[in-house]
Amino acid sequence: MGNGFIVLLCIIQLSFAQGKVSFGRGPSCRTSTGTQGWCVGLKHCPKLKVIDEKPYISRHDMHLLIGASGACPVNSEQYCCAEADIRRRSRTTVKVPMPEPDEDNSILDSDSCLQTHLGMDSGSIGRASLDSSFGVFIAYKGRRSRCAGSLITPEYVLTAAHCVKKPQGMLLYVSALHVKHDTVSGGYQGDVEPMYVREAIIHEQYNTTTRDHDIALLRLNGSITPEGNSPSPICIPMGKKHDPVASVGYTLSCFGWGLNAYGKPNDSKQWMTLERISLELCQARMDSLRVALAGRVIISERNICTITITGNDAFSGFSGGPLMYRKDGTWYLIGLINYGVGATSSEFPVVSLNVQQYTDWILDNIQQRH
Repeated sequence: MGNGFIVLLCIIQLSFAQGKVSFGRGPSCRTSTGTQGWCVGLKHCPKLKVIDEKPYISRHDMHLLIGASGACPVNSEQYCCAEADIRRRSRTTVKVPMPEPDEDNSILDSDSCLQTHLGMDSGSIGRASLDSSFGVFIAYKGRRSRCAGSLITPEYVLTAAHCVKKPQGMLLYVSALHVKHDTVSGGYQGDVEPMYVREAIIHEQYNTTTRDHDIALLRLNGSITPEGNSPSPICIPMGKKHDPVASVGYTLSCFGWGLNAYGKPNDSKQWMTLERISLELCQARMDSLRVALAGRVIISERNICTITITGNDAFSGFSGGPLMYRKDGTWYLIGLINYGVGATSSEFPVVSLNVQQYTDWILDNIQQRH
């Protein structure tokens, strides 16, 4: 594939606050409709809270939440809420009992996190707040190229194998939002301190030509203590069958730090919304590019294919980032961004690795080291 591919990394920033915010109005703001409002915690804005608690959030609702969050100070975990919508008194909440799930339902496995098999508390997995703290900026000192990854345990980051060149020179900024590259010194300056790689584990069948089995684990030089505002790992669902809200025709999210339209490195995390397409359609579209790709690309069950639906171009420099969805307040990682074609993926697919085909590999490699 070589230079025929421009690797795409993406992720859509969804600003969903899970932390507790004491009541008390923050600064004034303007809602997306131009109405006067105030920055408040999500629980004090019933209109937005109802959206946040939906099992599946539509594109319209998602952008509504993003806009409400963006109108308030960064990291405040507050949302711009119209004054008329602000809850001023506590109300009694009646919990409606959920129906008992059917037994022997393979789809239910998709809600079980791989990390629980490593002894991690399920309550601390995937519940990321405003900054999606499991995101990892990956770079090499002295090089402009960068990748993304995801924190999956306090000690391990999951990314694409093609992002791993010389592990000893890698810089990992866990939970970073902004990382600036100094073109003179070749160094990086982030809003968090970098961590380093103790060990890189690349899939033994990774093929640099076909990009098959493009997955790697990075063992950090230290362990992140899961407390307070520390980064929270993203959930990797154990079920081999994806949740219905992550199936063909539904929207998924991705993030990364790429190049802008002028080819300059972007210092801030970028997000994107993607629509999942069938493997058959994906194969047909990739076949139409056979000449440009110098050979046929084989799409299999080990892949997930998407196209962008946000109208944005996706630029190189975002490989290894998570392809994910959010359900009931938890983020689930189902893919790793591998590659795409051209500067935009609205016509041609972004191909990701299907992580749920590799859960045994991930577990085996972590367990044998502990």
